[in-house]
Parts: sequence; C-alpha cells; structure tokens
Amino acid sequence: MRVALDAMGGDYAPHEIIKGAVQAARTLGVTVCFVGDEAAIRRELGEYAEGASFSYEIVPAGQVVTFHDHPSEVLRTRKDSSLYKAIRSVADGKCDAIVSAGNTGAQMAISLFVLGRIQGVLRPGLIGAIPSTTGEPFYCMDVGAVADWTPENIVQFARMGQVYCSLVTGKKAPTVGLLNIGEEAEKGSRQVVEAHELLAASIPSFVGNVEPKEAFRHAADVVVSDGYTGNIFLKTIESTAEVLFGMMKAALGSSLKSKIGGALARSSLRGVKDRLDYSQYGGVPLLGVKGISIVCHGRSDAAAIYHAIRVAKTISDQGLVTRLEALWK
Repeated sequence: MRVALDAMGGDYAPHEIIKGAVQAARTLGVTVCFVGDEAAIRRELGEYAEGASFSYEIVPAGQVVTFHDHPSEVLRTRKDSSLYKAIRSVADGKCDAIVSAGNTGAQMAISLFVLGRIQGVLRPGLIGAIPSTTGEPFYCMDVGAVADWTPENIVQFARMGQVYCSLVTGKKAPTVGLLNIGEEAEKGSRQVVEAHELLAASIPSFVGNVEPKEAFRHAADVVVSDGYTGNIFLKTIESTAEVLFGMMKAALGSSLKSKIGGALARSSLRGVKDRLDYSQYGGVPLLGVKGISIVCHGRSDAAAIYHAIRVAKTISDQGLVTRLEALWK
C-alpha cells in the first residue's frame, strides 16, 4: 500500500509527522510518499539512515497550506502545496490514501473537488472513534464536515457509519443512535425530530435518541449527528480529558500524602489516560469521497500519525470505498 503524507501539515511538522510515518513504514510495511519541501524532508529522513530499512518516496511541493488559509483560496492558488499534491496523487491512482494533520477545511474541500463524491452521497462526513466505559470505542459521525445539514444527511451518515464500523470491528449490523438532548422521540429541533423519523423508518438497528452520557456507555455502535454538534461534542471530550488530568496532576502533587497516593495510583491512571488519548485512535476518515482521506488533529505527534496510517491501511485493505459505493447501487 502507498500512503501520501502531507509532510508539512500540522503544528509539529515536519519532525513529528515524518517520525510517525517512518515508524509506520517500518512496522506496517507501507510505502510512504512524503510530499513537501524536499530539502526539509531529506534532513529529517537523515535521522533514520541507521536501523531497519523502509520504503518511501519524496514528492517535492513548493507551497504550504497554513491553518489560516481559506479552503476556497487554497483550491485556487495552492495547487503546488503539499496538501493539494498529496490528495492529487490519490485521485491519479499513484497512492491509496492521503494523511494530513494540516488545515482540516482545506483538506475536506480539496478531497471533495479533487477526489469527488461517491455517486449518491449528498455530503461527505467525518467519522471518529470515541472511547466508552466498556473499553470498546463507539463511532461518531459527523464530527465536523457538515454544519448546514438536512435529515437526509443524517440517514446517509448512519449508513456510511455502519459500513465503517462493521469494517473495523467485524460487527455485522452495528447499532445506530441519534445524538440528542433526551431519549424521547419528540426531543430536539424540528430537523432532529425529522431525522429520528427517517432513521427509524430506514435503519433496522436504530436504537433511538442517545444522550451524551449514554453514548459513553456505548448505547450504540454508531452515534450520528450534524457536523456542528458533533464537532463540539468531540472537542468537549478532548478538552475535558485534558482539564481533568491537569487538575488531578496538580491535586496529587499538592502534599506529601497526595504524592504517595498518586504514586500508588499512577499505573491505573496512566491506563485511563491512554484510553482517552486521541492519538491512539489515529485520524478521522472523510467518508463519502472516492478515495481515502484521513484528517488528523493539528497537534498530532508521531504516535498519532502512526495510528492514522494504520487506520488508512486497514480501511484500504478492506475496500472501504468499494463498500460505500455499493450502498447506492
């Protein structure tokens, strides 16, 4: 498998991006096509001259997309950027997937216009794995692609989410829940109520509305939402985890007794922290485009990039795009 990597995208590019990709190339057996500033990429790769060999290529790109660039501007004026050229390589069949920790809006826009939509898909959406109390993640879609939505979008998110969940978990009929403020069918806005009606009529494994607290208890394998609500949901989870662990760290270091207690509980707390660590879940796939486009957190470190490539390999090997195309045939 060949992965196009936007080597210049992300807060810690290119060092952490390349570090994670090298690890993936060595352990997963993928070929990484590093796209970006050739001199900078070669300097970073110089650190890995010794050790296990790995397969890679360098694709020079003269421009970089920043987090401040508007997606429409990128489409018009950044066709020599590492992000655009990486996505273009997938559209041209030179690579099987693209991974980037750069500008999310730009990646979604380029993926949509360069890769194109799967026939029948109204709007592509982002699906993310979120930890639950059962130890098994649930999958939330959409977590940021579609802010202006229709109930029909939600039904498509449910169907695509089921395919993705089935592919990565092996479940034949993943359950679906609608993220909402209450369990009753009449709760929520008019659009949400209509989405509930459509889901109940078209998804046999629909379990109804799911409140956030029940989502974390794995009330459904796939939890669907509009992109605006889903993105707030995801970011609230990330920020809450960071704040809570920061508060716990401060409290456990506040006195000798606390430090002793903290030392005794360290291994257990580390296990919880690992389960809440976004980097362990890799990137977020954009479902509904004719190619595999993995969107990573802007703060992705080497571990996050490694797992993003791992996710890309898994869904590529199992024919995700072909399975999604079959939904509308």
